[in-house]
Amino acid sequence: MHNLPTWLTKYKESLSKEKLHHAYLLYGREGLGKENLITSIGNAILCESSNLVACNQCKNCTLISSNNHPDFHSIQLEEGKKNISISQILNLRNTIYESSFLGKNKVISIPNIESMSRDASDSILKILEEPPKDTFFIMSSNFIHQIPSTIRSRSIEIKIKTPSYNECHNWLSESYSENIELAIELSDNRPLIARNLLDLNLVDLRSRFIKDISGIIKSGKNIVNISEQWSKELETLPLKIEWMSYILIDAIKHESANLNVQVLSDTENISRYLGENSDIYNLHELLNQTNEIWNLLSGDTNLRKEYQLQSLFIAWERGLGISN
Repeated sequence: MHNLPTWLTKYKESLSKEKLHHAYLLYGREGLGKENLITSIGNAILCESSNLVACNQCKNCTLISSNNHPDFHSIQLEEGKKNISISQILNLRNTIYESSFLGKNKVISIPNIESMSRDASDSILKILEEPPKDTFFIMSSNFIHQIPSTIRSRSIEIKIKTPSYNECHNWLSESYSENIELAIELSDNRPLIARNLLDLNLVDLRSRFIKDISGIIKSGKNIVNISEQWSKELETLPLKIEWMSYILIDAIKHESANLNVQVLSDTENISRYLGENSDIYNLHELLNQTNEIWNLLSGDTNLRKEYQLQSLFIAWERGLGISN
């Protein structure tokens, strides 16, 4: 089993196996390792040891390491689906009210619980209101405000904070030797996103992004081609939209005329130009629109992404374009 990253250990250490609540809700930004923490806590709950540290030797730990533990249930968003469905929760209900296969605890893992349909949320709520004995729910969310208050009130919430630069760097340095600083900067100190960037051709990806955005702002040409290309690159699409937001945030900082602002260095020329030549209200409006598109494209697999991107690019060109 993989060791839990250092920035997550404090959250696990704050729990006691003897005083466990039946439901925990881990929340925070994407890319902080919430699923890693869910798995680590779940493993420790099922382990035969008396504390929340998996021994990695007992039968339970052996089954967990091979992803075959019959009392560890994970509810995931199925590929191609928009929501976790009511049928998934009903299947879970049929299982968790039966006796544990190994005669001890049961763990229910639900990452990204905000992706549940309303019916699925209602069904989970009923379970949380009358939880089965020795059954522990460990859930996570990137958007805590989207979780129904009824579910939140029946869970212990644990906020996962963004780790420090040093924590990110030390962890990434165990596996990578180049472009670590750039990856941390572009991921805004989110280690798992930084790792994904390093697994891609980061320098080339960022270079092509800056070229595309510069072209949109300068002339508005190739909007259709760029939107079609971006919509095919699903793995990096949410990140590119996020980078667009960062440019606008940096432009707003420049507009404030604060000489000591911290901005992304490789897009500073773009953000400085926009900050000095764009209306502050317009920058905020475009930032809101960009964030809305990010939410849509991050959460809905059925949208025609190229059309959403085209509308966003046209708004950027009209609102920020040099030709205007």
